Amino acid sequence: MEDRIPVFVHSEVSEPMRRVIRSDGALYLLLLLGAVGCILLSRWLAVRFGVLRLFVQAVLYAALLGAGYAVYRFRLVSYRYTLTDVDLTVHRLVGRKSALLADVPLDALLSVGADGEGVSDGSTYVGRRRDAFCVRYAKDGRVRALYLSASAELRALLTEKIHAT
Repeated sequence: MEDRIPVFVHSEVSEPMRRVIRSDGALYLLLLLGAVGCILLSRWLAVRFGVLRLFVQAVLYAALLGAGYAVYRFRLVSYRYTLTDVDLTVHRLVGRKSALLADVPLDALLSVGADGEGVSDGSTYVGRRRDAFCVRYAKDGRVRALYLSASAELRALLTEKIHAT
């Protein structure tokens, strides 16, 4: 039997809002200045107050690492949602890299809406979870929940697919 080629229906990319710092170049420059600031502050504290420089640097670098993770998670990660006539796929996009996070067959969809119960499939949305759109589906005998930062168009298409099956 021949495999049927899926028909493309809709695709969109959900990116975090750019608030204070609008360009990625300015963001990288700010992180670089933060690293230099950590070095200078640890040296100043060591000279001025006699604080152990290694301890201060470790604390400041840990804070910088936390800030870097926050920038990565809330600024650089975006998601691509692709809907075909047979499935919904979610890819995480970071720079030029793409990773498949979820592939949900449309015949496994249970419901779509504002919130739902089920085992979460991890973070597949930007912003706050309460603003995300929930897609519930069955996988391996369990109800799973996939939260998306979907546009109104994708929400309507998924709702239509639910009612069509």
